[in-house]
Amino acid sequence: MAPLPHPLLDDGAVRVRAPEERDVPAMVAACQDPAISRWTRVPSPYTPEDARRFIALAQAEARAGTGVACVWEHGGELAGTLGLMEIDQDRGYGEIGYWTAAGVRGKGLTTRAVVLVRDWAAEQLGLTELEILPHRDNAPSIRVAERAGFEPTGAVVTIRRMPPGKQTGYLVYRWLASDGLAPSAPPD
Repeated sequence: MAPLPHPLLDDGAVRVRAPEERDVPAMVAACQDPAISRWTRVPSPYTPEDARRFIALAQAEARAGTGVACVWEHGGELAGTLGLMEIDQDRGYGEIGYWTAAGVRGKGLTTRAVVLVRDWAAEQLGLTELEILPHRDNAPSIRVAERAGFEPTGAVVTIRRMPPGKQTGYLVYRWLASDGLAPSAPPD
């Protein structure tokens, strides 16, 4: 697969960019929040070495053409990460995953970041089918998926890449480019 670029996206409230070494302290601080490790593969406790592994993995996946992991900011401060993963350019498929720092939740910013990446993936990478797989008990993530224009399929799946004990109960939300690029979603 061809290498993938890290996007630089900005809608005036949210900025999405490649992760960098300077993000390590903010990532470590944000990931001490138990809500993040509850719903993601983020280990707890989260260390500077974990953040550096994330950055190295983001670079390796982009070089391999299999994924693009980004950070997103609000007001110049790191607000979370977004990953475009499981990319299959032949099929036009990708999956979006994310976490959001506690201090910026509930303000519609995660939805804005997801919409930026969704539209970039469709316009720049030619992906036509994107999914978000929130856990059925993760109501805030479900709201983000819905407000970003992803529709529930009714499917519940197992995600083997998740740690043991956290692999079952994921809902499939899907967005199809054939439905058109949706306008920016309302706040979550």
